[in-house]
Amino acid sequence: MTLLALGLGLQFARAQPIEDTFRGKTVKIVLPVPSAGGDRALYTLAFAPFFARHIPGNPSIQPVFMGGAGGSAAVNYVYNVAAQDGLTLVTPLTGVVMTQALGDESVRYDVSRMHWIGRTSDATRIFFVSSKVGARVLDDFRRKEVVIGAVSRASETFSNPAFINKVFGTKFKIVSGYQSASKAILAFDVGETEGIFTTWVDVSTFHSEWLTNGKIRLILQIGLTKNPTLPDLPLLLDLAENDADRQLVTFMASGSQMGQSFAAPPGTPPAVVAALRRAFEDTMKDPGFIEKMRASRLQFNPMSGERLAQAVVRTLGAPKTVIARYKAAVAGD
Repeated sequence: MTLLALGLGLQFARAQPIEDTFRGKTVKIVLPVPSAGGDRALYTLAFAPFFARHIPGNPSIQPVFMGGAGGSAAVNYVYNVAAQDGLTLVTPLTGVVMTQALGDESVRYDVSRMHWIGRTSDATRIFFVSSKVGARVLDDFRRKEVVIGAVSRASETFSNPAFINKVFGTKFKIVSGYQSASKAILAFDVGETEGIFTTWVDVSTFHSEWLTNGKIRLILQIGLTKNPTLPDLPLLLDLAENDADRQLVTFMASGSQMGQSFAAPPGTPPAVVAALRRAFEDTMKDPGFIEKMRASRLQFNPMSGERLAQAVVRTLGAPKTVIARYKAAVAGD
């Protein structure tokens, strides 16, 4: 037997069937929130049991809640601390890539080195106002001031209207300081504010009655493409008037494509990553999972891990001039 053949034989003997990687084990999915509640947990809890059935070896899945640092604490942990064996995944907030691109000091990770498993839904954001407000299209808000509720300058509830004020010349009066996005929504509900920027998931899942009883008027959506369920709602990207603005809005809206995504840390063995991606794809085709999403009124707009990884690279590759202009736009000054 040649040395080459002997080496290959020993390598084969040491090879572990992929099922053994997961059989009898627990896959932890780290969520960047302090506790259950909100769409991040809602999506993960709906996804987990179906995903487990399609992973070779059928492991159990355990959600782990880890808030802090605006979502970076969970990603930092999975990237730097968790074992790179496929048994710990993270479902980061939608701003995970932009936070890195903007050079935020909380970032201790590199999303381009993470192994993206897939996305169950995008994170289309929408802007709506009270139906009592006499404005229907974006141009109307260049002439009419409306009060917009926001959490803080670090939140998209603030950065979205601040950006549009700067780039599109609107006159949103942003009132920040609400403790959470749900508190800002409540402020709108009781009439303290006249509009808000939030996710389509939030409205369609938790406040769908506002759509049917005419309490709100949808003005626009923020994403790279129109949400399939909102074909007639204007896309902010389509309202940009020149190439420079389109490039800027593309960067601003790139977080929408991350949505409800899942990733493994760098160093995870390729065979394990491949198995997790296959399990994800099989879950997306599972009739039981599709029905669960429908019954729960959750948005379902999946993307493969491969395509998600490409989207990450595109966002990180934005020109420095675009990033600088974005930072200036969301400053809100």
